[in-house]
Amino acid sequence: MPRTIIGLDISEDTVAAVQVKSLMQGYQVIGCGAVPISEAGSVSDAVRAVFDGVDQKGSACNSVIQDGDVSFRNLSMPFTDLKKIRQTLFFELETLMATSVDKHLVDFIDVNRTGSQTDLIAASVNRTSIAEHLSNFQPLGVEPEILDVRNLPLANQVLMQQNSPENGMLLYIGSKKSSIILFLDKKVVLIRHLPFNGKGLAAVSSRAAKRVKEGSPFDIQAYEAGLTALCKTINLTLRGFQVETGNMTQPEKVFITGPGSLIPETAEIVGKRLAFPVSLLNLQETAGNIQLSEHLVSLYNPALMDNALGLAVRESKKAKGFNFRREEFQVKTQLVKIKKELIHASIYLAIILVFFAVNRIVDYRDLKNRTTDLDHRIKGIFTETFPEITNIVDPIHQMKTKIGDLKKASGAAPGINIDSKVLQILNDISERVPKTLEVDVDRMVVDQDGIQMRGTTDNFNTVDSIKTSLESSEMYRDVVIASANLDQKGKGVKFEIKMSRTQ
Repeated sequence: MPRTIIGLDISEDTVAAVQVKSLMQGYQVIGCGAVPISEAGSVSDAVRAVFDGVDQKGSACNSVIQDGDVSFRNLSMPFTDLKKIRQTLFFELETLMATSVDKHLVDFIDVNRTGSQTDLIAASVNRTSIAEHLSNFQPLGVEPEILDVRNLPLANQVLMQQNSPENGMLLYIGSKKSSIILFLDKKVVLIRHLPFNGKGLAAVSSRAAKRVKEGSPFDIQAYEAGLTALCKTINLTLRGFQVETGNMTQPEKVFITGPGSLIPETAEIVGKRLAFPVSLLNLQETAGNIQLSEHLVSLYNPALMDNALGLAVRESKKAKGFNFRREEFQVKTQLVKIKKELIHASIYLAIILVFFAVNRIVDYRDLKNRTTDLDHRIKGIFTETFPEITNIVDPIHQMKTKIGDLKKASGAAPGINIDSKVLQILNDISERVPKTLEVDVDRMVVDQDGIQMRGTTDNFNTVDSIKTSLESSEMYRDVVIASANLDQKGKGVKFEIKMSRTQ
């Protein structure tokens, strides 16, 4: 059965889910949905509502930590061994964090390894935030196998497209938060969350999730002012990265996703302010290995669901990403997850084995009784058939022996000697009846006293010819036409000839 995966994206406004089925060469989207958090009441209620529209039974689940709970830092470590980096990363971050590093769970992705140095991006999340996030899934019986950061799985999917540029940037525009993921030479080198006030985007996002077109007028001027401020922050962030790293490479293209891409003017405004080519991202259309089921064409909204789709098609072993299912939050092994099911299965198996053993015992007793009954019946038939034999040891073998003796005795009886075998009689009749005659023999009886032959021929003269031909044989005598009558259709003559056998 093909593996199905659900990508669950939780933003500040909506919870979106996309379910895909893994194919031989790619994926097929088989389910999707988005629920406004404001309509549901809480994140956990929105998660429950979105799962009501997607059949999660038997599916794996990948999810994300919300943007405000993750902090990122670019670091350089004097190691290339990833295990050694993981062991010493806590000490490197200890002097950079305002709170104790022990309260956080840290993961990293390597950006570049040259010589004895590794450039990396470290992400840290408060352990309490992870526990609270996972609690949203417990009432549903769903447990995410992967807990990544928002937008990174989507950025990795953009990087894997053949027509994507070597250098670019993914820009997520939400109603309250924004983030950029910069990639150079097809490698993610910078992840930052940026402040943004997208006035009116929350309402636009909610209407899009509910697929409602009409609503309150959108204040494009206030929105443009917010975008202008955001673009200034982005330019400052990129400039700071260039100064720190010495890498002056500029993005060739900016991909916009999130609620901001629901506004048609967004691409033009951002393009003017950043002075880079800009396009609105639609992963399902640009990815050649993702198919969309026909009945979902009108339901799938790339602005709200592309992040969930990126999570659903996230290759856990190939793509570079974070996963905060570590340490105390590590996914339980499959054996532990199905421990109760195994116990129940063992009980059912034991019951089945007991019934099977009882059934075998009953079958054995029944078979033994039937065998005993058959033995009595065989002995009864033997005694009735051969009353002269009183010493019965093996009735079947003794019966076969007795029958053999009777056959031998019958072979020497009058009329059944070796000169008068049935095959010889049939051969004699076949040779004496002319082949030119039209004869169809239906029945022939050969016994010790005589022969009876019944059949059908074309006319009465043929019957006489058969009688005359047989009278010349020395193997029988008294050849008599017992009957000769026209058949019911009047197209032939039914006849019976009787003759006695010579001794």
